[in-house]
Amino acid sequence: MRKFVFILLLFQIYSTLFSQNIFVEDRKLFVDNTEYRINGICYARGEGNGENSGFSYLDDIPLLVEANINTIRTYSAITNVAELNAFHAAGIKIIMSLNENSYIWYVNQFKDHPAILMWEFGNEFNYHPEWFGNNIQNWYNQLEQCAATVKSLDPNHPVSSGHGEVPSQQALNSCPSIDIWGMNVYRWTDSASAIDDLAALTDKAIYISEAGADSFDSNSGSENQQLQAAATQIILNSILEKSDLSIGVTLFEFCDEWWKAGNPNEQDAGGFPNSIPYDSFANEEYWGIVTRERVPKQAFYTVKDIYEEVSLGFSNNLNEEKTVTIYPNPVIDILHIDTAYQFDFINITNIFGQTVYKNKRNITQINVSNFASGLYILKIIDKNGSEIKQKFIIK
Repeated sequence: MRKFVFILLLFQIYSTLFSQNIFVEDRKLFVDNTEYRINGICYARGEGNGENSGFSYLDDIPLLVEANINTIRTYSAITNVAELNAFHAAGIKIIMSLNENSYIWYVNQFKDHPAILMWEFGNEFNYHPEWFGNNIQNWYNQLEQCAATVKSLDPNHPVSSGHGEVPSQQALNSCPSIDIWGMNVYRWTDSASAIDDLAALTDKAIYISEAGADSFDSNSGSENQQLQAAATQIILNSILEKSDLSIGVTLFEFCDEWWKAGNPNEQDAGGFPNSIPYDSFANEEYWGIVTRERVPKQAFYTVKDIYEEVSLGFSNNLNEEKTVTIYPNPVIDILHIDTAYQFDFINITNIFGQTVYKNKRNITQINVSNFASGLYILKIIDKNGSEIKQKFIIK
């Protein structure tokens, strides 16, 4: 009991020190007065219907960071503090799904955790009026009540909803407390057009909460990762080009889920017809940018390149002439630091925020051969207190 109380106290102190003010203004999302753009992915936690891959967030975080993903969107609330801490240490924020029937306790307990980006209710609930007495207005009434309650409990985080396609005027009028409208949009490769459609109806902030393509080609009856990567490139780029109207995207999805169609111990090609490139069919178990065994598909590298180009990961607070390059990345033994200026301190932490190396000297290389494989974060601070962070992976 004493150990539990001590851990809880540490969590409360940690949260108080690192909590942030996150708000929406003029369609933009801000974290402590700095604009935040969502380079995201949908992250379905846990397995369903008997599937058990044996992998966890400890396996996933290095891949998420390698793909330059700064935000995950969940489908259920994360209750493990160690998991929240790990995502925060890796520089990944969370769009946290809340259960509309049981959420007050969670918000009260975790509202100060720095991993939280915003709260979200519902995932395409508007497609299921049968869940609400065959009257979708009942859902919109409940959504508004939930959003208003959360905002009263936690004024420092916005509230969103993952709506199926563009919200109707009925939805918009019924839910004034929703700060950000997420949209799950599957329009072949033209999901971005939904942003214009919604922007014409409301001045609220907008993001694409689901869009993407699976890696199974029903036309050939076999997997085709090249087609998935090609569609992903078009979809992501077109959405990110709408940065004046949208705060970003959480691509669907991180990992293949074998439980969705047929035998949970086999990868089945089952699904349903939909406007999905390039076969007009949603093959439910092939949506991941990594396989169930966490092997990156071609789309993984497409995501990595696009998100790296828009550079929405760690911020560089140094002047442009004071750049730092680290290589090779991933690294096996010697990590090289290439910089043209003098710095006063260097620090390396693992994904849990634990310091594994520090040095006050201006050095150009570090022997990391004795470090465990995984993701690390290098931080350099100059004499004026300016800092830069770089992510790297040790094989």
